[in-house]
Amino acid sequence: MIGSWELQRFWYAWPDGREWEPLGRCAGQLHYLPNGFMSVQLAAREREPLGVAPTDDQLMAAFRQGFAYCGRWCWDERRQEVRHQVDVASIADWSGVTLARRVQLTGESLLLGTDAPNLQLPAGGYTTWLAWQRLHDR
Repeated sequence: MIGSWELQRFWYAWPDGREWEPLGRCAGQLHYLPNGFMSVQLAAREREPLGVAPTDDQLMAAFRQGFAYCGRWCWDERRQEVRHQVDVASIADWSGVTLARRVQLTGESLLLGTDAPNLQLPAGGYTTWLAWQRLHDR
């Protein structure tokens, strides 16, 4: 898992087959460093530029179009999951917490999933998925 990853898709999936992409088409990068640090950033691809003097409403809307966090990561062999110990997050509720993600690593593809409720849909009942592709020097 060590290395840099490019987001392919971010979505929620329900057992009945329904899906929702909360950021629509989005871009992102995930970095796992060998020294145990990590960072992740996601942003909607279809965003309006803010211009020179954005209004407060425009700024608030812009911050709803993505998220980022960083901290430390560790592998839980028994559970086959990665744990993100968050130090700094754009979503205040995530600072200081540990976010666990199931892992499916196949060649150059990484799929992370969690059944934990989140801020968009706090009731749960769905799985959050993030599909990543390993980044190589371009």
